[in-house]
Amino acid sequence: MGMNKMETHGVVLRSRYEALKKRWRTQFILTQIFYVIVIVSLTFFIFQGKEPSESLIVEMQELDELKTKEAIYSVLRNKGLSLNQGLDIAEVTIRQSKKLDLPMSLILAVMKKESLFVPYAVSSQSAMGLMQVHPITWGEYVEKLKLNVSTHAAFDPVMNIIVATHILKDLYDHYKKRMKPGSEVWESTLSAYYAGKTSLAQTGITGSHSKYVGDVNSFKEEYDKKFQN
Repeated sequence: MGMNKMETHGVVLRSRYEALKKRWRTQFILTQIFYVIVIVSLTFFIFQGKEPSESLIVEMQELDELKTKEAIYSVLRNKGLSLNQGLDIAEVTIRQSKKLDLPMSLILAVMKKESLFVPYAVSSQSAMGLMQVHPITWGEYVEKLKLNVSTHAAFDPVMNIIVATHILKDLYDHYKKRMKPGSEVWESTLSAYYAGKTSLAQTGITGSHSKYVGDVNSFKEEYDKKFQN
C-alpha cells in the first residue's frame, strides 16, 4: 500500500512538472509570435519615418528580457534544477546583471565553474551553493546587505546569486581602482573570488588562479555566443 502511494505521488509530481513545462513552452511560442508582430510594427514605423510609441518601446524591452530569460533557462535545462528554480535563477541573474553592471554571461560562467549549477554544492573548504560562497564571507555580506537570513539561505539559488554578485562587484571595484581598465582587472577579480584577496596579495596570480580564470572566460564566451544568437 505504501509503495502504491509513493508511485502515485511520483506520477502526480511528474504530471505537474510536465504541465509546467508545457505552459512554459506555450508561453515562449506565443512570445515569439508577439515578438515578430512587434518587430514588423517597429519596421513599419521606421519606413514611415515615424517615431515608435513609448508603449511599443516598452513592449520591445519586455520581449527582449523574455528572450534573455529563455536563453538563460536553456543553459540551465537538464542540470537537475526544477522549472521554478531555473526561472528564478534566470530572473535574478538578469536583475543583478543590470543592478551591478555585471555581464550575465560572466555570472553564469562563475556558477558553472564553481558548482556545475548545483544549488546544494558544498566544497572541501565549506563554500556553499551555486556560486560557492564561504560561510565567513556569507556572514559579512548578509550583514552588509541587511538581508536578515541564515547561513542555510546560501543554498537558496536567489539569495546565493544576490550575495555572490555583490562580492564579484566589490572585488571588481577594488581592483579597478588599483589597475588600468582591461582584462587584467577581471583576471585579478576572478582570482580573488577563487582564492580570496589575502591569498592573491600574498602569492600573486599563480597557475591555479590562471586555470580558474581561463575556465571562467571560456564558459563566458560560450554563453556570450548563446545570447547573441
